[in-house]
Amino acid sequence: MFSPRYWTFLLIVFAAIAFSMYRQLDTDTLVVSPSDPNDYRYLELDNGLKVLLIATSEADKAAAAVSVDVGSGDDPADRAGLAHFLEHMLFLGTDPYPDAGEYQAFISRNGGHHNAFTAHQQTTYFFELDNSALEDALDRFAPFFISPRFDEQYVEREKNAVHAEFKSKLKDDFRRIFSAQKQAMNPGHPYASFSTGNLDTLADRPDSTIREDLLEFYQQHYSADRMTLVLAGHYSLDQLQQWAVDKFSAIPKHNTAPRPQPPSLFVDGQLPLDMNIQPVKELRRLQFTFPMPASAPLYQFKPIQVLSNLIGHEGEGSLLAYLKQQGWAEGLSAGQSLDTEHDAAMVVQIQLTRAGLAHTEEITAVLMHYIELIKAEPLPQYLLDEQHQLGEMAFRFQEQSRLSDYVVSLSGNLLRFAAEDSIYGSFRWDVISQTQLQPFIDALDANNMLRTLIAPSVETDMQDPLYGTAMRIRPSNVGQPSVKPQDLAGLHLPVANPFIAEDLEPSAEQTLEVPAQILASPQREVWFYPEQDFKQPKSRIYAQFELASARDSERQRLLAHLYARSVNEALNTFSYPAHLAGLSYDLSANDQGLRLLIGGYSDKQPALLEQILQTMTQLQVDDAAFERYKASLQRSLQNRLKNKPFELTLAELRQWLYRPSFNEQQLLAALPDISADDLRAFSDTFAQQLYSRIFVHGGVDQARAETIAALVEQYLPANHTSIGLRDVLHIPNGSWQKNLNLDHPDNAITLYVQGDDTSDATRARYALLGQILRAPYYQYMRTEQQLGYVVAAAPYPQQTVPGLIFVVQSPDTAPEQLVEHSEIFLRQFATTLADMSAEEFVNHQQGLTTRLLQAPKNMSEKAARHWSELSIGRQTFDTNSAIAKLVNDISKDDIVALYQQHFSQPNPSSQARLLFSQGGDIDGWQTLSEVDRAKQRTF
Repeated sequence: MFSPRYWTFLLIVFAAIAFSMYRQLDTDTLVVSPSDPNDYRYLELDNGLKVLLIATSEADKAAAAVSVDVGSGDDPADRAGLAHFLEHMLFLGTDPYPDAGEYQAFISRNGGHHNAFTAHQQTTYFFELDNSALEDALDRFAPFFISPRFDEQYVEREKNAVHAEFKSKLKDDFRRIFSAQKQAMNPGHPYASFSTGNLDTLADRPDSTIREDLLEFYQQHYSADRMTLVLAGHYSLDQLQQWAVDKFSAIPKHNTAPRPQPPSLFVDGQLPLDMNIQPVKELRRLQFTFPMPASAPLYQFKPIQVLSNLIGHEGEGSLLAYLKQQGWAEGLSAGQSLDTEHDAAMVVQIQLTRAGLAHTEEITAVLMHYIELIKAEPLPQYLLDEQHQLGEMAFRFQEQSRLSDYVVSLSGNLLRFAAEDSIYGSFRWDVISQTQLQPFIDALDANNMLRTLIAPSVETDMQDPLYGTAMRIRPSNVGQPSVKPQDLAGLHLPVANPFIAEDLEPSAEQTLEVPAQILASPQREVWFYPEQDFKQPKSRIYAQFELASARDSERQRLLAHLYARSVNEALNTFSYPAHLAGLSYDLSANDQGLRLLIGGYSDKQPALLEQILQTMTQLQVDDAAFERYKASLQRSLQNRLKNKPFELTLAELRQWLYRPSFNEQQLLAALPDISADDLRAFSDTFAQQLYSRIFVHGGVDQARAETIAALVEQYLPANHTSIGLRDVLHIPNGSWQKNLNLDHPDNAITLYVQGDDTSDATRARYALLGQILRAPYYQYMRTEQQLGYVVAAAPYPQQTVPGLIFVVQSPDTAPEQLVEHSEIFLRQFATTLADMSAEEFVNHQQGLTTRLLQAPKNMSEKAARHWSELSIGRQTFDTNSAIAKLVNDISKDDIVALYQQHFSQPNPSSQARLLFSQGGDIDGWQTLSEVDRAKQRTF
């Protein structure tokens, strides 16, 4: 039965619709990519809600997003985290749907996902699910912004969830560094405030409860004229418009005051400042923050991005190329860190080598010298023209993204850009004048700079009050330039980009249902797929170079990593312009050897490929550079051991399941003995036992694919048989545990159960059971029991081996209690599953099959799916469709039987379960170290 409050809600909606009017703009004014298959319409409802409608060409999924022009920067001074807390609360019941878990359960059983985020001046809510369920989803979504309940019991519970989120990031260096840097900012600026919230900031006060403050904040800021809505689905624009009007016209419009002009980001006269921050992980970074004028009104020209592209360039003559040559830096990035209607900031980050830590003054001088090159005279016209040209090319050949990501992006664009630019604005890059750019250039000044040194060894004298980060803030001591001008003669602005594609016509004429093998031998295989669904002048080249030694030996695996790093470094100045021109590559080591991927515009791909292959076969190993790469690899492995507890439990599970496999400790133990001579030997000999698998997918013809294969064979001739996939181990009967004993305040568990075989039928049953368990486990463990911020139940296939996982990370609940609560849930859910209606079970089947059969959204995703099938040896390319077909044949009795097999056995020893935990052992579980992995059966 519906509550009286629901009938009140209906009266509000009907009244709003009865008097609703909307203003529809001319749809011809929307700038849309010529490659975009969707239809669009923009309108504004009478309540001021801005609406963008997307009639999609694909029929499987629909999505919606609402963005609100309010964020953590709008928190009351005494209520840090209120905007974020409000975001959490809107999921926990509305007048028409008061059940706190109903929205999540509906989205899940209809094959969807949902989320929300709170940024500095924006809060966004979104979902994606089966297209057929869109209207019912909107019925549940719209009341978030009309009649949320803010039930007191969930207000109290969800405070704990926000606090758990805060505590889960206490050792997260991104959060720690960001919070520490705020201590240097003007405390009166909203950007300097604490944005997450915790139990202290969200506690009831003598003069007001947190619920009262939530209601006041909601009514003050959640006004229709400060919101945007994007609806996307395989429906007519008229149908989408009707839903938008019917369901969202009741959002109230309040008399909200304009956001006030904040004080300056730094106190006047405060800059320049020097800051030291001590990280948890082994990080070494020199960071420069420059407050800037507001750039949002100039979004068409992107002035800060223009400057960021120059300073962040990595090609010949660049700042990074010089710093690498000196042995001081490993990487560099530049970009915008703050972008509001009133102010902005630009950040330059330099990843330092160990030697670079001793040369921060010289590095600062080199940066300021490069900035002087920018200031010396108006920027060359070709640089500005190139950025415009590349922006137009990217828009013309825009690839579709995941629908939920797309509606989120557009809903934010509607807050920032003119309506006609809501689709085009992110790509639009009009040529900026020197007059428009000059204020931003002027802001790049040593006296307008916060310089931050982040490293474990820095001197500190205070702590960040929230995260306990050791830090120090001092007036800047930037001295006179400590490098000679003649030493910097090689620095110059980027030259014209030779990799910008000229031939923009796709040449694929052949039509194939699945990739075709165009060459087969015992030593190599070559596959080709001419893209017809996405007609673009782009293609992707995959090449897997199988090396048995790199699979079976820690030492050889490390050498493969060091080799790939050395090749990438040798190519960086050459390949970076290609990256800017929409042509990128990745060479990396994996568990089978080395993998090369090239993607982007097809025109210049052969030239890039040949240079990569030449470098791979003619690599010169420099002793000093080798030591830097080795130290960097060591630091990366050590830092992985400081990841979040739930991430580490998952990593340990994967490492245990595969044979051979090596964890970070094993790799770290083998690394010290590796020398530059070892790498030279690896470089000279790795191709002597090589199996290659090559796949060319895209807007090219077979002749191009054959040319690419011949080029690879010319430089790296294949001469060995395939080593195949790594083995996946059967887990032994019984309950087995491993406690990781991490240095982290949070506790965590990852519980894993495994399928008996790799048949498609078994994989389908586990996929469906995981689909059914996902939302109820989250609702019980997180929403009702408040046991942690990170909670998940999901299918967990490894290669072709099915399985399920249950993951929790908790700030204060021990692993034993997390397991106990999980088992309580699993016992109770046995009844829920037995009583599940036929309609709900079919909904789960349909939700899963829709997800499995969802068409790829772009060429890159389609190629990746084909490559994934090739990698596991499934040359029929039909995994998803075969499993989807079988899902529809599964009965509820089949799922009940599978559930009982894993979770209802009276004798625990007859079950096979693995548990990886942080925070303590579980009574009654055996220690996993007692199992001899070498003797375990494999699939």
